[in-house]
Amino acid sequence: MTTQITGAENVRWDLSELFSGLDDPKINTVLDESRQQAEAFVKQYKGKLGELTPEELAEAYASLESISGPLYRLGQYIHLMYAVDTADDKIKAMLAKIEQSSSTTSNLLVFFTLELGNLSDETFARFEGAEALSDFAYKIAKQRKNARYNLSEKEEQVINLKDLNGSNAHQKLYGELTASFSFEFELDGKVQTMNGDQLRALRQHPDADVRRRAMEMFFSRYEDNALVINHLYNSLVKDHGIEVDIRGFDSPISTMNTHNDLSDEAIQALNDVTTESYSLVNRYYKLKAKLLGVDDMTLADIYAPLPQSSKFFPYDEAKALVLEGFKSFDDDFHAMAKAMFDENRIDAPVGPKKRGGAFCSSSTPDLKPYVLLNYTGKVRDVSTMAHELGHAIHAMLSSEQKLMNYHSILPLAETASIFSEMVLTDSLLKKETDVEVKKSMLTGKLEDIFASSHRQNMFSSFEIASHAAINSELQSPQDLCDIYTNELKKMFGDSVKFTPEYAWEWSSIPHIFNVPFYVYAYNFGNLLVFALYQQFLEEGESFKPKYKKFLSMGSSASPADITAVVGADINHPDFWRKSLRYIESLVDQLQALVD
Repeated sequence: MTTQITGAENVRWDLSELFSGLDDPKINTVLDESRQQAEAFVKQYKGKLGELTPEELAEAYASLESISGPLYRLGQYIHLMYAVDTADDKIKAMLAKIEQSSSTTSNLLVFFTLELGNLSDETFARFEGAEALSDFAYKIAKQRKNARYNLSEKEEQVINLKDLNGSNAHQKLYGELTASFSFEFELDGKVQTMNGDQLRALRQHPDADVRRRAMEMFFSRYEDNALVINHLYNSLVKDHGIEVDIRGFDSPISTMNTHNDLSDEAIQALNDVTTESYSLVNRYYKLKAKLLGVDDMTLADIYAPLPQSSKFFPYDEAKALVLEGFKSFDDDFHAMAKAMFDENRIDAPVGPKKRGGAFCSSSTPDLKPYVLLNYTGKVRDVSTMAHELGHAIHAMLSSEQKLMNYHSILPLAETASIFSEMVLTDSLLKKETDVEVKKSMLTGKLEDIFASSHRQNMFSSFEIASHAAINSELQSPQDLCDIYTNELKKMFGDSVKFTPEYAWEWSSIPHIFNVPFYVYAYNFGNLLVFALYQQFLEEGESFKPKYKKFLSMGSSASPADITAVVGADINHPDFWRKSLRYIESLVDQLQALVD
């Protein structure tokens, strides 16, 4: 296949800071030493937590981190290797070996959380408020609060081992199956071999026929594999549902809400308020149909470019724009983003066996993150670069935390990434004087918002409905397609036509297979950021120290306490509605330019 040169072809990450290769003897050393340290930890602490002083419990936490740190780095390394070559048998074999060994080691340590959670109130009171445990205070309180969902040590160990050949294996099969899909697509008079990301990128092609043929072909491959994919989804949802019942959660989504330390009511309010605003989606796409001059707009056309938005961005130009955007906001942000480029911590080219999409990977506070891109030169790729570097900056700011508090809670994990996209957009809009280009930029921003907010809300609503249905009885592929089509129609209303292949879109969403109810974190983060960005515009320089403090807290406090640092009240529906008013203001701006 002939593809346009982007300048990203040789932008590969350097993982030597982690390990030198699959044959690095340090790999076996980490696995062996972690196992030995875990066994020693069990001998020292099992059955004795209630006898510890606060200082001794703090030492136990430090020992846990010294065991976990090397395993985190090893897990990061093998998953980064796998991400750039999902078909390499040696990598897959090493991945399986590391996962098996890490699971065995983790099983040895299961007792710690269980035993701590089961201490009597009188015993536990000795630890509350102790200065020696200040770094772990939130984690201890959360473990205590969630102890009622724990099973016995033996049961927890059985679940960990069972998952290796159960849900983990199903997720891996889904990933390998869908990564293996290749497509023979006719473009510009030539039949070209494409992977899924390349085919989906044609949603931004200026030719409606290309867009519609591409998406029909893409989803048809998932329909062709409906037997396997439907079985995998039913099995994963059923497995999740069984664990929900065994642990005593109120509902399937409660597992994620508990993990995120958010109430079911708060997330339901987020879902309800976002669903209320689907009228903005409907209004926007009617505007876009007018801009495109089409009467039969379909779901394949929702990312269709305006003539001015088909500009190609070489990798170096995107890099310069992103760094300039960070510079316009804050020197520290710029320096941290620049370090990611300078230290070869980005893997940018598209590859036939490379995992699709983009992500930022962080393991331990003492190491900078790594970023994976599939850079094709589209305008959205520029935003994606800013997005993933925002994640990296978030990780670097939270590096002052202990390992246990380093990784941000999921709903807050998208804050810096989305904020960074907005900084980029604002920087570009300020420089632009052409009204037509401004229209293009506003449409691009609104589509990004709807994709990462309303669309994720729709996915979450599908998960709620499909989990309820599957936990009642197994669902056929058509059943799931019907549930998904119903959610599509709620979101888009009469603004687009629904072609049959889009009923299969649910089957192409990795998150709903890999991490049930993960997706609402995107919507949470999106709407949170809109409020924060508006606050930045109003407060200026005085906002930045609060924002950096917010990002530096990692997961050392509850989401409500962390967001309170910048004055946000995530438990009040009016807070979310304020964010939606920001989106409406963007639609209003576009409406004014169109009219």
